[in-house]
Amino acid sequence: MKTMILAAALGASLLALPVAAQTAAATLPNAFGQPAAAPAQAPAAPAAPAAAEAPDIARSEAALRAVIASLQSDEIDYSVFSASLAEQIRGRAAEFAPRVQQLGAIKAVEYRGQQEGAELFRVVFEKQATDWVIAFDAEDQIAALLYRPAQGD
Repeated sequence: MKTMILAAALGASLLALPVAAQTAAATLPNAFGQPAAAPAQAPAAPAAPAAAEAPDIARSEAALRAVIASLQSDEIDYSVFSASLAEQIRGRAAEFAPRVQQLGAIKAVEYRGQQEGAELFRVVFEKQATDWVIAFDAEDQIAALLYRPAQGD
């Protein structure tokens, strides 16, 4: 499966939810495989970050934790997103935020690697493990944010 690239390059929603409704209350739908975008796949094994990457990984993890916390509290800070991603999230927040809220508290966040400038993380919640991708644009705003139920190990 191919890697997702930044939302600006795709010109499409990366934080979109599947059209089909969820059947299990605590199951997060797979948002990686959306139309107009190639599906993403987390690397098979965690990549060891180079020393130069460490600050970016820490920043990406902190930003991801902050976004998840904002979704779970219904207090989304749209200023951290690129204009196009903020618009897409505003349009879907009412259906997206409750799905993240029902996952419960974060138990663990693990860096899984980097693909085409995006950082991949495994986020384990009380009720489900998930895979997330986060990437920033040239203005250091979140330009890509994807999630799906955890794949593989």
